[in-house]
Amino acid sequence: MQAFLKPVEIDFDFSEAQSYSMLGGNIAIHLPGFMPDFNLADVVIIGVQEDRNAINNEGTKFAPDQIRQSFYQLFPGNWDLNIVDLGNLITTESPAKTIELLTEVIKLIPKDIAVIILGGSQDLSLAVTNYLDKNNNLYNLSVIDAVIDSSLTDAELDNENYLSLLLQKEESQLQHLSLLGVQTYYNHPSKFEIFDKLYLDYYKLGELQEDVLEFEPEIRQANFVSIDMRSIRYAEMPAHKQGKPNGLNGLDICKISRLAGIAVHNRFLGIFEYNPVWDKHKTGRELAAQMLWYYLEGKNAFQDDFPYIGVKELLKFYVENNLLKSIFYKNPKTNRWWLTLPELSNEILFPCTEKDYQMAINGHITPRVYKILDKIS
Repeated sequence: MQAFLKPVEIDFDFSEAQSYSMLGGNIAIHLPGFMPDFNLADVVIIGVQEDRNAINNEGTKFAPDQIRQSFYQLFPGNWDLNIVDLGNLITTESPAKTIELLTEVIKLIPKDIAVIILGGSQDLSLAVTNYLDKNNNLYNLSVIDAVIDSSLTDAELDNENYLSLLLQKEESQLQHLSLLGVQTYYNHPSKFEIFDKLYLDYYKLGELQEDVLEFEPEIRQANFVSIDMRSIRYAEMPAHKQGKPNGLNGLDICKISRLAGIAVHNRFLGIFEYNPVWDKHKTGRELAAQMLWYYLEGKNAFQDDFPYIGVKELLKFYVENNLLKSIFYKNPKTNRWWLTLPELSNEILFPCTEKDYQMAINGHITPRVYKILDKIS
């Protein structure tokens, strides 16, 4: 492992951080002359200094160490987590080789350890999906982005087209893909048509801004949450060459990060497209550091839930209206909800919210439930 990773070398006072109980003094960090043991970790951090595929956002290779500068200065929560920062992936001859090497590094990490990837450009997401494909297990992916990164004409791998390549893979084990925070005016209409035909879910920015917690079910089932920092509005994330005036606010992206950490299936979080070159007042790196903090807060708050507990431990509600006969389940310990239909197996449950249940008992079907019905019809 050490042959593939470089130690963290930043201008930071680790002894001071330790004396003040900051994160920089409380987590095990790969430093010159010291490689921490990661085998007993709960969470590992890997930086990837790669921006050769960062179309119109060159400079993201500086992101990992800049984010660390702010992250190490934060104080930990009341966590019972063993956190290891493995440093940065070594430089390779091409972006494709970087993705291959990152996939190999992930293979070496025990499967019960969560992995945070600090990019770098968002096409690095393919390293995780390649690993999941080779692991031969179905997986779910949630992408937080203003733009659907699938080109209509370009076949090359880059941060604006990686989803096209992911969806075209014959050996793909991708079971479900959801995009959150999409801004319609930045996307060609045919992209939405393609996603509709493939029964892939996308949720627009306006929907998320009404109540981001209503989209917890999309995050709950994701094994991998990939975040493009361009999805955050420029006022709070100026660290992107193509910053957008509208987008998620800082509080909402931290809520999403915590939901990713607490999600039952989650193992991977990717934070991509942060560009220190444009972050003159360090606002962006502070927000990125807080996102990491909230993800760890979620990991610490994790509780076993379906499918790791059986349906017999859930509360069961039969609902019948003019449109639908359905069964809702609730975990009284976590307050999470699921939906199924009477004709389906008891073990086939779809994540939903209490709002979906309340609407159903009042004779209405929410857009989420419609999408579920489309998939199983």
